[in-house]
Amino acid sequence: MRTLFTSIAITTSVLGCASDTPPVTEELAQALTCPPPTIDPLRSLTVTDKAVMNQFSFKKVMTQISTSANATNTPTAMFQAWMQTFDDCTTKGIDPHHFGIPCRDEITDLAALDPFGANGYVPLAVVNRFDLAPKSGADCGEYRVVYGLPAGFERVARSLLIFEARMPNPRTDLGLAGCAPVADFWAELSTETKAGVRAQKLATFYFTGLQAGGETFEPVVSASHYGLATSGGAHAVGQIRTNMLGGQVWQLREFKLGKPCAAGDPCDLSVQHVTVKTNPANEVFANSDQLATDFQTKFLKQVPALSSTDLATIGMTTPNTDNEYESVSLGAQDVVYRNFANSTLRSEIQGVVSGGLSVDNVLDRATTQTCAGCHQFSNSVNLGPGKQGLVWPNSLGFVQISEQQALSPAIKNVFLPHRAQVLNDFLAAQCTGQQTVDDGTNLGGGALDAAN
Repeated sequence: MRTLFTSIAITTSVLGCASDTPPVTEELAQALTCPPPTIDPLRSLTVTDKAVMNQFSFKKVMTQISTSANATNTPTAMFQAWMQTFDDCTTKGIDPHHFGIPCRDEITDLAALDPFGANGYVPLAVVNRFDLAPKSGADCGEYRVVYGLPAGFERVARSLLIFEARMPNPRTDLGLAGCAPVADFWAELSTETKAGVRAQKLATFYFTGLQAGGETFEPVVSASHYGLATSGGAHAVGQIRTNMLGGQVWQLREFKLGKPCAAGDPCDLSVQHVTVKTNPANEVFANSDQLATDFQTKFLKQVPALSSTDLATIGMTTPNTDNEYESVSLGAQDVVYRNFANSTLRSEIQGVVSGGLSVDNVLDRATTQTCAGCHQFSNSVNLGPGKQGLVWPNSLGFVQISEQQALSPAIKNVFLPHRAQVLNDFLAAQCTGQQTVDDGTNLGGGALDAAN
């Protein structure tokens, strides 16, 4: 074993739900393990252990977000205002291109729910997405907490919330190597046999932060990591997503945090609608206006990434101006792009596609990259030639992690094995001193997330 980082200082909290118990500080000598340990996906990638979930109450996360933003409104008030935004479909700049976003007055019923009470949201999983880190090392990837309602509420049959924080890289001058302590932290969870110890370590990582090699890694749960915009400025990276079934409509939406004052000043913190990334509107595939023409020209440049022979690295990046404010997985309008692409676009795709793929294969692959495609419409769709014939793996029907903490076949059989290999390969390269080459993709080989 070769020591790459001298030590990691971890401040851990006593096990259990959020409490006022004083933190216990430990100095844990930790070296980068070479060779890396075998990755256990259920310890190092998608964790659902009860002991871990006990550390991630919804109230604890919302309170830390509020505190980190110096918010003057309470976490409950912030949640209530958030749910009420679902009935806002005409103001505040939502849907500037008039793609169509429905008012969801049934979702506003959730504003009457005590989100932290006995019938409120419960933690389902914490998720390591180190594979989403840009190869440039611009950040250290994405770290998620997934919540769900154990039962329906009034007109809302199902409601899931996904907090997707982006972790800053404190040593961007080192490139992605500056994030190696984070990768090592998650990998080492695979070797820890005690669920309670893993729970302590994950609570520390999310709520207190890590220090490694003299560098400080901020706690995951911080308002600044969920796209916080201040004083009317642009949103940063990181987001919160919702997956809601109400009435006969099932939609996924995306939000970022915002406050009207400076970052450190006291004022109300809000959860604001933004476009759902990599979810271009049907109109930009179907229409021939200038907006659609510009999109289609750019879409042709995405065909090589969409033509990957590996399910896990199929990808695309779409201009944010072309993205919808919702991704509909059940309702009046779907996002199966083969149903909308106009004849001119089809002809242009035919002119650049290769590898035995058809135009419909390319359009179906684009659909897989949307929220609604990945969660519902792409289930069992044949995507054309590839490794062993590419068929998009199944969700659990609209969700990838259920309220009962079941993982979908897509997660278990395709994406977790890929993410485990990515984590292992990165750490193995660090052990031999290899640098990650920035080729404009993320560590998993996929397209970078669109900004804002």
